[in-house]
Amino acid sequence: MSVNEIVSGTPVWVWALLAFLVSRGLKALNGGTAPLAKLAIVPAVFAAWGIVHLSHEPAAGWGAACAWIAGAAGGLAIGVALARSSAMTIDREQRTVTLPGSAAPLILILLTFASKFWLGVELATATATATSADAVSTYVLLDGLVSGIVAGIFAGRFLTYWLAFRPVPAAAIGQQ
Repeated sequence: MSVNEIVSGTPVWVWALLAFLVSRGLKALNGGTAPLAKLAIVPAVFAAWGIVHLSHEPAAGWGAACAWIAGAAGGLAIGVALARSSAMTIDREQRTVTLPGSAAPLILILLTFASKFWLGVELATATATATSADAVSTYVLLDGLVSGIVAGIFAGRFLTYWLAFRPVPAAAIGQQ
């Protein structure tokens, strides 16, 4: 399959999603302040993208679902660790989070898009050429795993921001 065939055979929504995600990643380079709700958009997009794709893939089954869940669990731990190591600040009154500029979201977005795009091409090619069921299953499992890891990383980051808004216990206030 030629590059031209791959590009022209890719649905328009994939390119629109890439443009949106890259814009979010570029915005993260500068850092800034955002409402907590707005920080939920990228995790929701990646979780929905992975789940919808697996639910529409005929070769996906419990194995792919388990791969997604395992990846999400591991990604969640990574996302929490990344967010805890960032120098974020929160404004409880405005319900905003201020994050320093970071290339991590853009890099993660680009790596994820590239891997999911490659897996999609491989899956489409393997399915179209009727190669072995094992090859298709492997691509579906890898796609589930990658989708889960990425969704988990972004969800772990958001979870950390969200948990930062928990009320501070009165005993902790008196100790400061």
